[in-house]
Amino acid sequence: MNRTFIIYTLVFVISFSGKLESKKVVSIHKAFEKKYISAKAVCRGGLELDYTVTNLLKDSLMISIPPGWRFNSNAGKNDYQDILVVREEMLVLKPGQVKTFDIKGYCCEASKSGPQKGAIYTLGKLADSNLVALARYLSRTPMDANTEQYSVWAISDGEETANISNANDSLASLLRTFVAGLKGEPLPWYTMIKKARITPYGEVIDTPLKFKADITYSISKASYAYCYIVDSSGQKVSEIFGRWLFPDNSDYRAGFNVVGLKKGDYRLILETQNAALFDRAFKI
Repeated sequence: MNRTFIIYTLVFVISFSGKLESKKVVSIHKAFEKKYISAKAVCRGGLELDYTVTNLLKDSLMISIPPGWRFNSNAGKNDYQDILVVREEMLVLKPGQVKTFDIKGYCCEASKSGPQKGAIYTLGKLADSNLVALARYLSRTPMDANTEQYSVWAISDGEETANISNANDSLASLLRTFVAGLKGEPLPWYTMIKKARITPYGEVIDTPLKFKADITYSISKASYAYCYIVDSSGQKVSEIFGRWLFPDNSDYRAGFNVVGLKKGDYRLILETQNAALFDRAFKI
């Protein structure tokens, strides 16, 4: 007997035997719109949600939560952080099944308090276009959680694009370029390496660690120069070096610790006794 005929016959028999369940594949937005599901989102601690979904159909469901889906705090007086999903989440449910999924995301409201375990969240919606674009970028080019969190804050909270850093600086540079483009701003001239930690209670701990930048200057003769940092009031807060500079070497790769410096506006200054060689603002 013809092999192709056997396969088609088997498919026909299975299709009409009633033993093979059909499966709908839909977006989370359509699933709510068409009333295929009901759901409840509850904080499980930190930036994770227990997302309990009920399949209201007699068919199996495969539901896609897209990158850029934003869960909003629904806590009334307590204004907790919203949570942004940057990876596609696939929720698979059998007919009539009730199932709880662990949904992870990033803080997209750094100034607000961390959600407590048990806090109720809305069922979600797409974030604004810039956050959706960033989430799709991170979905295609995943990085470590620290890098991704600072990139989200750069869009959601207007934090410095310079805070986006990574052990692989070529990847971080591409991400900084993408984020700066979304924000319509020039690329930062420096990188501020920071460490973000979100406690189980959602508290945001943002620790500045190191400043990095490539500095170009010009001198006509060998000169003794000083490099230092001043705060917004012009007060010197840290001296980087004092040393001789020479005309045949007009570049300086700056890299120094900023642990202990308060958040705020600063300037990096490089000067000789007679001339200013470099003076630019940065933020911690």
